Order: sequence, then C-alpha cells, then structure tokens
Amino acid sequence: MPANNGNHVTEAAAGTGANAVPASSPMKLIELEWAVQRYTYWENKREFLLETDEYPFWCLFAVESGSFSYGIGESKGTAGSGSFVLCPPSTPFRRTMATPVLTFHFVLLSWKEPYPAFAAVENNENSGARLPVLIAPGNRQRMFDTFDKWRRIDALSPPGRLSLLSHYWNDIWKTWCLEHSDAQHPRDGRIEDELMHRAARRLEEQCAEPFGVKELAHELGLSSVQLIRRFRTAYRMTPGDYLTGLRMERACRLLRETRLTVEQIAASCGYATGYYLSRLFTSRIGVAPSEYRRRHRV
Repeated sequence: MPANNGNHVTEAAAGTGANAVPASSPMKLIELEWAVQRYTYWENKREFLLETDEYPFWCLFAVESGSFSYGIGESKGTAGSGSFVLCPPSTPFRRTMATPVLTFHFVLLSWKEPYPAFAAVENNENSGARLPVLIAPGNRQRMFDTFDKWRRIDALSPPGRLSLLSHYWNDIWKTWCLEHSDAQHPRDGRIEDELMHRAARRLEEQCAEPFGVKELAHELGLSSVQLIRRFRTAYRMTPGDYLTGLRMERACRLLRETRLTVEQIAASCGYATGYYLSRLFTSRIGVAPSEYRRRHRV
C-alpha cells in the first residue's frame, strides 16, 4: 500500500459514483474497516469558504438537512438530506451550496489495518476496489439515529471519542454494502423502477405539506393500488410508510434544533394537529415528543 495515511487506492475510486461500483464489489467493500481521524458538525452553514479543497484522508460529507452540488473527478451531482458524499484522498473536492443553509457532518477517514485483499491491487479496473462517491442508505431512521449519536459523542467528548465515531460510521457503511448487494442481486425479483424513484423524490419534496398517496398516484398517472404495489417492490415499504419516516425525521430535527411547539411542528410536518403527531411520534420513536426534546437538547 502507498504511504499515504488516507489509503489512496486508485484514481478510479473517484470514477462515476455509486453506479461505477462493480456488481461483485459491495461484499468486498464490506471488508473495509474505517477509522475516523477528524469530525466536525456544521449546523446551518451558509457558505463554503473554499469552492474546491483537497484532504490527506478520505473526506465524508454526511448531509442532515439542505443540499449541495459536488464534483469529484468525473462524478457530479447534488447531495440532499440523508446522503453521504465520499471523496478520495488528495483529490479535488468541488462543492457549491444548493440551499441557503446546509447542516452536515464533516468526517476525515482512513482505513484500519489489516487491509482487505482487494485493496492491495492498485490501478486495476477489474479489482473491484473502486468506492462510490454518493451513498444513500435505505434505512433512513437508523442513519439519522447515527447522526444524533455523532452529535452527542462530539458534545460530550468522552474517552475514545474517535473510536466511538468510527464504530457508528462502520455500522452505516456495512449496512449500505449489504443493501447495495441486495439491490444488485435481488432475491425477490425486484427491479429498478425509475418512476418509483421519482415518487420517492416527490415524497421528499412534499413531506412538509399535507400530501398523500392519492395525490402522488394522480401525479404519476397510476391508481393508488398500482402505486403502493410498485413502491413496495422498489423500496420494501409503502409510500405512506416512507412519507411517515421522512416526517418523523423532520419532527426529530425540529424538536432538537428549535423552540417550536408540538402544534407548530405538526403543521410543519404536514399533520393537522399536535395530538395526532404526538401519538404517531410516540408509536414510531418510542418516546413522547416532549421527552425526546428533553433528552436531545444540548
């Protein structure tokens, strides 16, 4: 391996994003064990002081809210809430704000030894060593729970802080590898459905509004039954469950970061009353909104 502490395998690592990862690679990539070298939480950042930067380690931007446009090698795109952008060491990382403010977790990473066998094969297009640029875990509730743990660990600064941060990132990484492997080798006949990806994006855009399955089905030219069946095939959940998950994430963030009342948060999450939100929140999250706020305010 090169002496670079960031474990820079190959320029192909910055290739063309998640789609560039060979079909066999997710279960190879799962062998990687990461170590956090540096962590910073940025809340409501309004601008990037540098439009382009390079780092001696792998650089991770984990977006909690807002979005930004990125360019890494030939890869270009926009990363929004619940997305991770991974840039190889010593590689120009171009970024531009796409929303007025951005809340994200900045992490510098290296690989722990011993390195997996494939990592020793450099500059080999067939080695499967290319890593994705954009990562979007399917289990969003688990991911946002990790964001919450990162913030708490950083605020408390316990002994072994970086090891704890590493533990939770490795959990997200290995879970994503398993999800991606399932997507490429489906056991239940699932196929890519671009219309359902569009449906998911619309739910994300409208999660703060009183928007539901009927309205979405009408937009897409489908019946509600057709939409539910196809969405379940693509995402292993109904569009209603997906929307509820998005709204719970939003409610959690507002409880942590604002002084809004439960009634105001309900309105901001597309619900008619605070009472309904409280019942649903308690059922989904396991504690009442007031208790969640008490536990997570810093």
